[in-house]
Amino acid sequence: MKTKNRILAALLLPALLCTGLAGCSPAETDTADGTETVSAEVPEQEAVMEPITTWMTNGIDKVTEEQTISENPAYTMDIWLAKNDAEGCQVSFRAPKRYGSIAFTCTKQPDNAPMLDMFKVHTLPAGGKHYPDPFSPFSGKLTLLAETTASVYLRFTADPEINAGDYTYEFAMDVGGTVQQTYTVNVHVWDFALPEALSCATAVGLYKHYIACMHPGVSGEELDQLYVNYYNTLLEYKVSAYDLPYDILDDRADAYMSDPRVTSFRVPTCDDDDARLVQIYEKLCSNPVWLDKAYFYPLDEPTSKEMLDQLAGLCERLQRLAPEVYICTPFFLNVDYDGDTDQISFMTGKTTLWCPKSYMYITSNIYTADQMQKYPSFGERMAERKAAGDKVWWYVCWEPGDPYNNLFVEQRGIQNRMLFWQQYANDVDGFLYWGANYWDPTNGTTDPWNDMATVKHLSETVYGDGSLLYNGTPVNIKGACASFRLAQIRDGIEDFEMFRMAEELLGREWVDEMIARVTPSLTRYSNDTENFLSVRKAVGDAIAEKLSK
Repeated sequence: MKTKNRILAALLLPALLCTGLAGCSPAETDTADGTETVSAEVPEQEAVMEPITTWMTNGIDKVTEEQTISENPAYTMDIWLAKNDAEGCQVSFRAPKRYGSIAFTCTKQPDNAPMLDMFKVHTLPAGGKHYPDPFSPFSGKLTLLAETTASVYLRFTADPEINAGDYTYEFAMDVGGTVQQTYTVNVHVWDFALPEALSCATAVGLYKHYIACMHPGVSGEELDQLYVNYYNTLLEYKVSAYDLPYDILDDRADAYMSDPRVTSFRVPTCDDDDARLVQIYEKLCSNPVWLDKAYFYPLDEPTSKEMLDQLAGLCERLQRLAPEVYICTPFFLNVDYDGDTDQISFMTGKTTLWCPKSYMYITSNIYTADQMQKYPSFGERMAERKAAGDKVWWYVCWEPGDPYNNLFVEQRGIQNRMLFWQQYANDVDGFLYWGANYWDPTNGTTDPWNDMATVKHLSETVYGDGSLLYNGTPVNIKGACASFRLAQIRDGIEDFEMFRMAEELLGREWVDEMIARVTPSLTRYSNDTENFLSVRKAVGDAIAEKLSK
């Protein structure tokens, strides 16, 4: 059986050559969604069946186009889920010659089991390789190009009301009507549910004008609906965009503000209209849940005394007109305002939602020698702000790069996901990211499906900054396609929620020790995915055991 698994197509009957793979049938051209269209005939002499290699991988490791099969390929995967949780795995395929149509299907799905979604994983160039990132709904058929690995991502989502227990799924690869390989996924559902109301807040930029750039001819109400579709795609991955789909004063916004998955939304500062701002504030005050999620974002990244003075003026007006709405200020420096006051001291009492860049939690990155002598560590000062009633988030953007974890296409999947473990370890309650769809044609990004060097004005070797989504136009979707990185973000947020549950049941010291098994600091961590998943399983097992007593 192992020999058959490794040399899958070598024993195919000659009759299979007329089944649409090569030879007798027309050749096919690839489309982005994995379907095929008929084109020219393939010469008969090219109709030689070649072996297809295939294997399974966890849902974290990125399988590049260039990657070949391992020495011990797996055909069975075990996945552990909480209720209201999602996890994935991948099936990859590679052949020395082109195959026009490979069928991959689920042949057994148990009743009342976690929901299965299948995505084709597209690749794009980044850093000398072709990395996986765009997702599109999988049609059931896959085209293989010569010496080019292709993958399907399987996502299993457990409903909050599902029964705990074990569920077995079976899949098959069919070549020309003959099953050449079978696969098994065992999904184990713990007997506890992650909360509907997330404790990990998110705030991600979503820009209507860039949606319009990638959906030519769309405007007005149609563009407004596209924004709703994009917003909902982010929400499916437990991510809240900066701006609600509707004006806060519009009754249609109420359902979103009340949705437990929506953890934050930006309030317009209404710079020339105090009366309108007061009206918005009064509506927010009518519902404490809405008010707690609301925030202003008046100024981005102050870096000088002049910008800090500007921030102070903006905060004075906002606190006077809407005193209970949080004021968010992302920042990455700690400049001295004057001889007695540094930036953090100056911002205290003005900023109420602190949002430092992640690398600031290594105090020496941002303190001068004098500041090191004068002030507590950065983490201690953020803890003081939380104790005083402020909120503390953090963010990343086109930096920091390695060895810090970020959301770059070319970074390992474990780095994208581990960022949220580090967030929890540093007692940071929210994550802000400046863009989910920064596709600026003036900066050279005219096709995100093939070019993720989105910030060429800053770096031509940073891939994916400000872009976690893909426009659905190449795959005939009136909305967005998610990304491999967005899946890691959702999984990281769900890990964060599991740590919160574990802390309540087992204590903070226990959780810190578990996280340290993977990442003892921002720049020290293990890239061993098996170790990562074993620690996650240990946390889930401990929660389930504690709750069963």
